Amino acid sequence: MDINDVHRVILFVLDKDHNGYVSHEEVDDILDRSQMVLFNQYFNNPKIPATAQPQIYSENQRIHDSLAPFKEKYTFLTTDTPAGVLTLPAGFMHLLGMYTSVYNSTLARNVYSGVQVLNEEELIERLESQVIPVSADDPICIMNKQNKIQLFPETAQSGAVFYLRKPVKPVFGYTTSGRTLTYSSGASTQLEWKQSDIQNIIVIALSYLGINLSSAEVVQYAEGKIAQGQ
Repeated sequence: MDINDVHRVILFVLDKDHNGYVSHEEVDDILDRSQMVLFNQYFNNPKIPATAQPQIYSENQRIHDSLAPFKEKYTFLTTDTPAGVLTLPAGFMHLLGMYTSVYNSTLARNVYSGVQVLNEEELIERLESQVIPVSADDPICIMNKQNKIQLFPETAQSGAVFYLRKPVKPVFGYTTSGRTLTYSSGASTQLEWKQSDIQNIIVIALSYLGINLSSAEVVQYAEGKIAQGQ
């Protein structure tokens, strides 16, 4: 379902329920807000307190598949991490994993080490630990300022970060001639989600507009409007 079909379904439902006029730009804004609601619901279970909840991303294949379009890998060099500080790419949302890479002359290859992400209290314990000392072969990190990671040891390092980025905002592109509006796929930005997830986004968007529909009803509307070419 492309952005044109999504808009047609939403505007059709609004017209059917006599909810008034909403511009395509307003629909785009609502869709963007709605997809972020779905994104956050998928990444964390909102019904469980934050202090106790497990991340459901890795526990549920359905969730994994839904969020897969937003999974990115960012490779960084020593020049990108002065004093061990790494600035994450724009659009960064959630850290999934991280490793550093150090060349081992004996093995004549790079050796990869997973980086453990700690909170500030855990950090102090590890930095003072004689049993598990922090080193280039056993690095750790904390989330520093917004979109920054502080690596320990606090030296320039190379490696990679796996993360979830923010979904791009959908845009319904169009041209106008007098009062005639024509959809332009080339000027549009599509929703990046799978079909079933787009239906859920539509449900959330309609709820913002004061209309309550189930996903099945959205599918029915969508199939009907697409079949009619409306």
